Amino acid sequence: MIYMGNGDFTRYDVIAIEREYASGGREISGKLAEKLNLPLYGQEILELAADKLNLPLKYLSEIEESIRGSLLFTLAAYANVATGSEADILMLEQKLAFAEADIIRNLSMNPCVILGRGAAALLRDKANTLRVFIHADYKTRIDRAVGLYGIDPKQSESTLRRHDKRRANYFVATTDREWKDADIYHLFINSGMLGIDQAADILCAAVR
Repeated sequence: MIYMGNGDFTRYDVIAIEREYASGGREISGKLAEKLNLPLYGQEILELAADKLNLPLKYLSEIEESIRGSLLFTLAAYANVATGSEADILMLEQKLAFAEADIIRNLSMNPCVILGRGAAALLRDKANTLRVFIHADYKTRIDRAVGLYGIDPKQSESTLRRHDKRRANYFVATTDREWKDADIYHLFINSGMLGIDQAADILCAAVR
């Protein structure tokens, strides 16, 4: 729980985490979920969307990576989408984003950690959701990408830029908010300075 400055504490049982590529966000999220004994949802959201849309996971993964622009997926817009033939004219990108947004909101009905896919913005009106952005300095991220992910050192900088751009594009397209908009998040965590374990400990303390 976090002190709000007015004598009250807010308790968080859902943690929505966005992260830069190779910042250790996935590992931090995993450690946090383990410490709190909560389920972690990341890639699982896409898998659930594939089941919901009855489409191959690999195909939807490619669609997800290509989403860009501003699709203005607000809850109000989604509520106005009719079922049946009118819903069928939606682009596949829209159907995927709507499906993932629904899945995220349903998952957030119970305590959990949600990694990526715009959850921090989608759940920004839920008082019980702690919204976190994890980042790190460029050198830390490059070292991690090369050492842990096996990225070619010659391609490391372009790989970081490509993945960050894809995540930023997806975020703004599906939430109409900027990926690093400070107004969305409660905490920005520098994993390069803190390290993976301490970053997870700090988030765990904030939740508790």
